[in-house]
Amino acid sequence: MMKKHMKKLVALGMVMLMMAGIIACGGTTNREETTGEKKGKVKMAVLLPGPTGYFVATKEGVDKAANEYNIDIEYADAEWDASKQLSQAEDFIVKGVDVIALCSVDSGAGEKIVKAAGEANIPILAFTNAIGSDETGKYEGLISYVGQNEVHTGVVTGEIAKAFLGEEGGKAILIEGVPGTTPQINRKKGLEQALEGTNIEIIYNQTSNWEKEQALKIVEDLIQKNMAFDIIICQDDNSAIGAGQALKEAGLKEDVKVIGLGGSRDGLQAIKDGLIDGTTYMSAVEEGYLAIKTAVNFINGETVEPVTEIEQVEVNIENVDTFKGEW
Repeated sequence: MMKKHMKKLVALGMVMLMMAGIIACGGTTNREETTGEKKGKVKMAVLLPGPTGYFVATKEGVDKAANEYNIDIEYADAEWDASKQLSQAEDFIVKGVDVIALCSVDSGAGEKIVKAAGEANIPILAFTNAIGSDETGKYEGLISYVGQNEVHTGVVTGEIAKAFLGEEGGKAILIEGVPGTTPQINRKKGLEQALEGTNIEIIYNQTSNWEKEQALKIVEDLIQKNMAFDIIICQDDNSAIGAGQALKEAGLKEDVKVIGLGGSRDGLQAIKDGLIDGTTYMSAVEEGYLAIKTAVNFINGETVEPVTEIEQVEVNIENVDTFKGEW
């Protein structure tokens, strides 16, 4: 009887040791190891370049997707400082976030951040502001680029101009954004592509740095110099509104068409008020939502395209009521 009792004790002891070993080895997380499922919420850093109304709308889309996909979002705003954004990205990398969504201050800063994230094996995608020289936004090291193709957007403004001026064409003024930025360069490239072979001639171009007051002053100066032109093509709505105001104050708005870009609330209202004649539209909310959705798809092991393009479309007095201003 003693031998049988001892055998039972030994067997019981072995079972207890096995159970302790399973617990010590983390047996309760084996499913996570074998299936690749992540423990807890995905932590995502969202880096924004600076405070504008556009990014308020973008954040609305980001927050909507984060709530839908159960993602923890932490924002950082660089206040248009490239070195500050790089430092913010490095802080997130040290924290060990699961993924980074980057809207870069400029392409140079973006390239450094992509490299740093890659070295830390943290997935990263870009949205709104493309990185590198590829006009599509495709860039090695990114999960994906989510946003517009700025060349295609420039083409849209050119097509609007052709619709206004017809085969007869005319003389155009081009008011550009901040010189050397990707939007300024590629929007101009697309515009020139669209106008090639037409009778529309760009006789003067100047930068307004995306500012309404600067655009107003540019057009006032041209009017004072008695320069004749038929259309003003702007790379943003702010500049278009400034240009329209200058023409209206001089009593020339009925004779000159004005084109904006972006589909802001003010831009859409300016079309209704007759201050500008056309603009483009793309949803900032949708852009923010798709950026997060794309990152989530990647984390879940789904196939993600290197570019997720969101197209700008034409807005004019005939269809302006179908668009909702977001910023």
